[in-house]
Amino acid sequence: MDKIEETRQFLKMIGMPKAQQSDICCYTLLAMAKITPNMKWEDATNEWLRIHDIIQFVYENYGIKYAENSRETFRKQALHRFRTVALV
Repeated sequence: MDKIEETRQFLKMIGMPKAQQSDICCYTLLAMAKITPNMKWEDATNEWLRIHDIIQFVYENYGIKYAENSRETFRKQALHRFRTVALV
């Protein structure tokens, strides 16, 4: 199972709604934990990142290019929801 699916399963397991199990939410969580495709979950970090940093991390490590103008999507779909449930 790849990291995006592992992350999706984690979000499902902790009860996040289907909308917060999307790719953008999974990539956000991976970036915030600084988990690259070949890393183990035990090596996760807990550092503060800007949305720009998240977008850059996803591109550099997962090859997915999000436009800079998608910052609001990251904020509304992932970060606000994750903050509400104290995930971040």
